[in-house]
Amino acid sequence: MDRGFLSRRRGARRKGLQHRELHHTGSKGWWPGHSGARAVVGASVLVVGMGLAMSPAPAHPAPSGPSLSGPPLPDGRVFLPPPPAAETAGSAADASIFADTRVQEGSGRWKLAQRDARHGVGHMLSAFSCAAGFTLSPAHLPRLEALLTRMEARVEPVIALEKAQWNRPRPYSAMELPLCVAERGEVAHTPSYPSDYATLGWMTGAVLSDLLPTRTAQIMRRARIYGESRVICGVHWHSDVTAGWMNGAVLYTAMRQEADFAQGLDAARTEIEALRDHPPAHLPPPDPGECAQEDDAAAHSPQ
Repeated sequence: MDRGFLSRRRGARRKGLQHRELHHTGSKGWWPGHSGARAVVGASVLVVGMGLAMSPAPAHPAPSGPSLSGPPLPDGRVFLPPPPAAETAGSAADASIFADTRVQEGSGRWKLAQRDARHGVGHMLSAFSCAAGFTLSPAHLPRLEALLTRMEARVEPVIALEKAQWNRPRPYSAMELPLCVAERGEVAHTPSYPSDYATLGWMTGAVLSDLLPTRTAQIMRRARIYGESRVICGVHWHSDVTAGWMNGAVLYTAMRQEADFAQGLDAARTEIEALRDHPPAHLPPPDPGECAQEDDAAAHSPQ
């Protein structure tokens, strides 16, 4: 979490960030607003960061060790890097990206982030329809949905331990700024690092890449966009999301070696190939407008 720029050395970096907020015009496409708006939001974020430096993070008791239905999974508290410390370049970058993305409220990218914020494995699965090239209907993929549900249940306690380790506050914890989700208070009381959405989105992409190898590039691009939606929403710092991608890659590599999981993949593969090759007449193709939004989002990563 960015907690301010208090040293003389960091003062120069703060001036550079303010200069970016005043003069950065953004990319064409779904970037609304103007540089003045970014300057106002950016200054607010810096003030909040300085205030949080004087306030301890909310206490979150560390969860007890999870009871997993399988071998122990790799411990992210060991392999993940810690979140950026206060008064570092990484912390400044997180604050800058958060400021830049607040002005996207109401844009096409904002609406895509809202769709990605829907809860449930079924929503996450269907979000990959454009990437797969056909509609991934959970109703027609019960084995795959069940596999993803088991995967989520397996990794959730692991992610909870990781979050408790660093106990990082959310970007918006101390001020009212636009978010793409309504549950501001509920989310604010959970640690930010690493992003569970980014972790599970990356793992879902890995599952689908195993099942549809010819679509791997498109699928993993969508997994990236899915994680970046949390930054657009304003509920995660950018470094939370990049840590989630690493987390998902490591956890999936471990789960992929387990015999039960491999058997579940085989069953899901038969099911998804049948849907791809013989889609029901009543099942519409992916929405072209949503696919176009994803293409645009892929070309405009928050940075």
